[in-house]
Amino acid sequence: MRQSIRVECIVRTDRVSPHYRIRAIGGRSREGEPWRLSEEAAIAAIENERATFYVEWPKGRRLDIVVGQGLGKTYLKAERDGESPETLLGLPDCG
Repeated sequence: MRQSIRVECIVRTDRVSPHYRIRAIGGRSREGEPWRLSEEAAIAAIENERATFYVEWPKGRRLDIVVGQGLGKTYLKAERDGESPETLLGLPDCG
């Protein structure tokens, strides 16, 4: 069964291009434990249908995280985003 996992934060790189800015995603489990997953591992989980990821943006509205392609890179973005992963880049840094 595919897990549905809420993303609450990201780990940023020092790269300028938005397609290369996200190193990892993270959040808290239902038990309150922090978790992180590399962007590559999250993409693999989505593509292999092991998990879906989402953000609540704004105020409880669920947006699914999808796999995008651009500038020669596969990356994560919210379903409503255009070319750039603006929704994920708007999340706070994982502590």
